[in-house]
Amino acid sequence: MPRNGTDDLSDKPHSIFEQAGLASGLLTQDQIDAAWHAIATLAADADRSLEETSDQVLADCLVEQEILNRWQAVQLQEGRTKFTLGPYRVLDTIGKGGMGYVFKCEHELLGRIEAVKVLPKTHMAPESVASFRREIRAQAQLDHPNLVRLAFADRDGDIYYLITEYVPGSDLRRLIHNHGPLTTLQAALVISQAATALEYAHKNGLVHRDVKPGNVLVTPDGKTKLADLGLAVFSKDMAGDPHLPNRSIVGTPDFLAPEAITSPDKISPSSDIYALGCTFYYAVTGKVPFPGGTTKEKLRRQLEELPLTPQRLATEVEPAIIDLIADMMRKNPKQRIGSAADVIERLQPWISQIDESTWDDLGEYVLTASACDEDDSSLHETTPVESSEITHGAAGLKTDAEPFAAALVASDSRLDQARPDLPVIVVTDGASSSAPAESFPSEEFFGLGRSLAALIALAVIAALAAIITAIWNSF
Repeated sequence: MPRNGTDDLSDKPHSIFEQAGLASGLLTQDQIDAAWHAIATLAADADRSLEETSDQVLADCLVEQEILNRWQAVQLQEGRTKFTLGPYRVLDTIGKGGMGYVFKCEHELLGRIEAVKVLPKTHMAPESVASFRREIRAQAQLDHPNLVRLAFADRDGDIYYLITEYVPGSDLRRLIHNHGPLTTLQAALVISQAATALEYAHKNGLVHRDVKPGNVLVTPDGKTKLADLGLAVFSKDMAGDPHLPNRSIVGTPDFLAPEAITSPDKISPSSDIYALGCTFYYAVTGKVPFPGGTTKEKLRRQLEELPLTPQRLATEVEPAIIDLIADMMRKNPKQRIGSAADVIERLQPWISQIDESTWDDLGEYVLTASACDEDDSSLHETTPVESSEITHGAAGLKTDAEPFAAALVASDSRLDQARPDLPVIVVTDGASSSAPAESFPSEEFFGLGRSLAALIALAVIAALAAIITAIWNSF
């Protein structure tokens, strides 16, 4: 709330933002007063009245002073006061996973920064809780340097959460959004490490089911870790778990294998290879294979269409890389590249060329991409708050037991926005699953562009032949 002058800065705060800041422990009265002093000075220099300022100005000032980050400022403006979960203090939002929201947290006693994934109250149905427990068990059984490690799991009241290592850096989606497509060697470095993680998971009987750029984390030193087992399932559990949504399409539309659409109860490690191929395509072109359209349209295109050849989008992509991506993205899983180990083997010619400069350049990209995240609201995956949920005045302070409740509200309307980073669980309506695998278009992958060029060439030749024949017959 704007102040009438600089002499009453120690008065009791009048705004929801200030009250929430003090109640949460994120702000002290001295910090608020100092910020108002700074704002008053700037207003005087600009010959403006302090009455023209607002809580937004105060929030911006505190963010600029690095007392708050942008996410904390938004939460306080909405009257949120609880920023703890068990022994953890919530620092920032990281994103949305397959079964919950992920936050950057600090253990209040140990001072250790970790990632905390929370199952929202809107996902408290028995099947959702069972799926969350399944994710915890899956991560507990896996330990690999290219997989995000599980540290702990617990409950805070009726809130389930799991703790994983915090991976500094950026995910592949943010990285490419900020810097454009990767070079061939950089892509080989990232994809080979992701494939190594998948090889380990597959050998242990686990299918990830949500491989995508948003789940491929890259650290400032170039190390890649595969994240989010929220939709993962052990192959042996596919038929026996009553809570497993094995008759629904599970995953992210832009990276779903055809068989994950037509026969979601029969997915296999090969489905992850297809998704990794789509991720590889994205890494070297900056585009998903089938951009635009609704979720249903994307699912149909995964079944019936072939994407543009990467060379149409990035001319420097080598033919051998295109062939590898093609083999990873075959519509028919029987014709697809056999395993993650085979992907790594096929990448060896480029892996052998990777040197220190490749790691350094990739790390530099990651650092600058991470610096851009703060202001890039379009990439944040937390769900926006309904305006009806925000109340004003002192009664607007939200001290309920559920932390950061606004960020935990699910929005079904996101399914039809068809963003490549959003996982979905869609019950098949029959329209998108009617085509059997055998009826998919020609396995001349990326042949669409090549075939089109060949047809045009033949048409030109035929036209020239007709013209020559007509001229000849006229003599």
